[in-house]
Amino acid sequence: MYKFLKNTRVVLSIIFLVAISLSFVYLSKDGTSLFAGFLKFQFVPSVLGLLTGSFIAFLVLFILTLLFGRIYCSVLCPVGVLQDVVTKIACRFKTKKNRRFNYDKPKNILRYIVLAIVGLPFIFGITLPLVFLDPYSNYGRIANQLFRKGEILLNNQLANFFPETLYHKVFTGFVLGSFLFSVVFLLVVVVMSSLRGRLYCNTICPVGTILGMISRISLFKPIINKEKCTTCRMCEFKCKSQCIDLATKEIDHSRCVTCFNCVDTCKFGAVKYRLSFGSSKSSESSDNKEPKSGRREAMIAMGLIGTALATRAFDKFQFGQAKPKIVGIAPPGAKSIAHLKKHCTSCHACIAACPNGIIKPAVVEYGIDGIMLPVLNFKDHFCGYECNLCSQVCPNGALLPLTKEEKQLTQIGKVEFTLEKCIVHTDGTDCGACDEHCPTKAITMVPYGDTSLFIPSVNQSICIGCGGCEYICPSKEKAMIVHANEIHAIAQKPTKEEQKKVKVDEFGF
Repeated sequence: MYKFLKNTRVVLSIIFLVAISLSFVYLSKDGTSLFAGFLKFQFVPSVLGLLTGSFIAFLVLFILTLLFGRIYCSVLCPVGVLQDVVTKIACRFKTKKNRRFNYDKPKNILRYIVLAIVGLPFIFGITLPLVFLDPYSNYGRIANQLFRKGEILLNNQLANFFPETLYHKVFTGFVLGSFLFSVVFLLVVVVMSSLRGRLYCNTICPVGTILGMISRISLFKPIINKEKCTTCRMCEFKCKSQCIDLATKEIDHSRCVTCFNCVDTCKFGAVKYRLSFGSSKSSESSDNKEPKSGRREAMIAMGLIGTALATRAFDKFQFGQAKPKIVGIAPPGAKSIAHLKKHCTSCHACIAACPNGIIKPAVVEYGIDGIMLPVLNFKDHFCGYECNLCSQVCPNGALLPLTKEEKQLTQIGKVEFTLEKCIVHTDGTDCGACDEHCPTKAITMVPYGDTSLFIPSVNQSICIGCGGCEYICPSKEKAMIVHANEIHAIAQKPTKEEQKKVKVDEFGF
């Protein structure tokens, strides 16, 4: 029975890890992914989803935790599963003795300090600490910056040999700072897990701490029967969370990730995974000794989540945030820069989804509290008029889903034309590239003075800030610059005569 539970957990965890990884790699030709739905069942996105009316994912994860403990950490969390993979591989290079885990005292002070560093700013509407410590978001950046970029490089090399079956993909979205942070985080997790199993989960990870507090009152737990236990230590040696204390024959359920290693290993039937209430005296572990403290911790955890949601839902305590000059253009669906900062944890799913590669990790565009958030950059391409992929894959509600019709009227910015930089003015030559590439015809060409030339004229009321004109402008200093709307607006609907599809060529004219 326990062997089946363990094997099922392993299979499911691998399925989720592969599915989430493929969600960022995006192997399909049109930039969509069959696995994007898996992203919504991550803990932090599910909590943030409550603010936008999406409660199913959080409810599922909450019920699973109340029933089975930290099953999320062992099956659904990509960083958790990654640690198990690294631990398994590392054990191949260790002696039999060094493969064993030993009980380690809980680092509760460190755990709660990290939780406070993340939780208190989160209550006050600041997500920056969460951006750096949320396990799912960190894995998303690893998958996007390392796995996806590697897949693109490999694909483009193979496309040179198989041009009829493969096509070249755009290699964009690379930002050195985001890449280096992803590499450092990956190295930290790899080193910690290769040496001490789930050490990261039970010391640094704020999600692990929150779920650990709730898991103290979970319905099913691994329980040690003190009379049957022979103190052979086999369960302790297999416990990658290092939470089995055989001196007292108790299990620290706040650190247990429900991996089923202990119950599968015990040959004497002393460790069983079963209902944690109503057990006989001989079967008691710490469960019946700590019900009050366990319930207290669980209530504190749920209270923290509830307080954060309540204050953020009503925009309370939104103080202390910098008000820089907004130069970053938020992706369609963000509603506003403030909404993006409030909900986004920089998982970079939208960056991975963008087929044109114009969404990049922000550096200073949004200010210090917007580091690594998605921002549009029209240097390499522009926002496709028929594309709404970024708004469809966001699991946090930072980018709300937009239909193509809604997206085509969402004004994320407005273009500003500078005559002195236009080559019609500086070089005395015809151009019209911006007019040709404006899908809403917010730009039209009008006679330029007494010459035979034509100059762009901008109608900002129907401009949606797609960046087509800025991208294609041949001037060294762009004559067309899209400026961000801090709050996204609705553009006037262009007439059928004005609206047109854009076909991109190399030079634009």
